[in-house]
Amino acid sequence: MSIDGAPASRQADVTPAHRPSADGALRPGRRWHAPARAVGGILVAIALWELISVSGIVKAQALAGVGPTASALVTHSGRLLSAAGGTLEAWGVGLGIAALLGITLGSLVGRSPVAEAFTEIVVRMMRPLPSLALIPVAILIAGLGLKMTAGLVAFTSFWPIFINTRYGVQQVDNLFIDTARTLGLTRARLLLRVIVPAAAPLIASGLQVAISLALVVTVSVELVSGSGGIGTFVMQAQQGNAVPTMYAGIISGGILGWILNRGFATLSTRMLPWANRLEQR
Repeated sequence: MSIDGAPASRQADVTPAHRPSADGALRPGRRWHAPARAVGGILVAIALWELISVSGIVKAQALAGVGPTASALVTHSGRLLSAAGGTLEAWGVGLGIAALLGITLGSLVGRSPVAEAFTEIVVRMMRPLPSLALIPVAILIAGLGLKMTAGLVAFTSFWPIFINTRYGVQQVDNLFIDTARTLGLTRARLLLRVIVPAAAPLIASGLQVAISLALVVTVSVELVSGSGGIGTFVMQAQQGNAVPTMYAGIISGGILGWILNRGFATLSTRMLPWANRLEQR
């Protein structure tokens, strides 16, 4: 109990950024601090980049300045958008396959101790395999192009989704399951309506990891195999000694990754409100 008689936990719920004013209304407080810090961090990074560039610590053939890189971003914007489209296509196909298989198999294995025992050693063996080491095998199977890149993306992205789904399904409270069985739900409905929604926060965490991992693998495979996309754009610029253009491609890949992560984070926040409430407890 606090001095005025109100429970301490209730007082802790009012953060300084949203402290009520004298008339009871909530003040915006310092809501602008987070975006301001983000912008400040970007500006500091750009300043350091330019400082290193003009100081000569790194030779000009290896590090382009901020101005030439920005100019290359504008000049090659059309090619970069086309390359980003190719990267997104392989990324989306591979991640979609990984999500479908990962959530389905993870849900089934998570509810079966026998299946988990049989698959545990396979998971431990296959998960650490680097996707780039499988490029020769993927080329033999699918050839160069979308199928090969998407297949490697699916292989790499499958594991965090599968493992998080399996763990999330295992952590579902038995009270929920017993109640659903009492209401007469079949196994299929129990899985779809109770178990998977309850495990959704952990599944979303696996997808969040897979999104970044899938983009890294997509660009890396494009860089090595020359199958198109941002990776091939960067490789061709490097081979042509167009250093500012090369950095423009690298920055475009970073921006694309940021957009994908922020988009998924916003979507999951809106679609899984109960997960946010659990995190705040």
